[in-house]
Amino acid sequence: MFDVVETIRYMDYAGQAHEENAASVKVAYRSCPLLKDHIALGALLKGHPAAREVVEKRMKTFSEKRWESQPAAPSAGCIFKNPSTIPAGKLIDELGLKGARVGDAVVSQEHGNFIINEGGAKAKDVLELIEIIRAHARAERGIELETEVEIIGEN
Repeated sequence: MFDVVETIRYMDYAGQAHEENAASVKVAYRSCPLLKDHIALGALLKGHPAAREVVEKRMKTFSEKRWESQPAAPSAGCIFKNPSTIPAGKLIDELGLKGARVGDAVVSQEHGNFIINEGGAKAKDVLELIEIIRAHARAERGIELETEVEIIGEN
């Protein structure tokens, strides 16, 4: 099983590859500032052996947990970072926004922090739904939701 990243390889936008000890790369909650302006190429992981059955059981447990709490429908993953006071999905649920929609972009019933595509959602639909959620959070709870997904363009 792998549990420790030893080195990370990345490339700058000029095409120059770099490698450094992963411990020296700054990371934050669901964020790696280095990768805002670099492209990850790979990582060397330190592993330790485990029996096949142990690995399979662990993978199955993680998979089951994921599919019990996250939608199977197409999405971009979690839309918002968790505010310090409440998880974003719980906040969206408490605001009564599960099922809210713009076109085919819909707030998931399984997890409020996912916007799913029911087939024909456009980027503008998702962006409008994000703004509706942010406006509700701001107006009703005084919480400024920050997107976790990187928004590039509008189409």
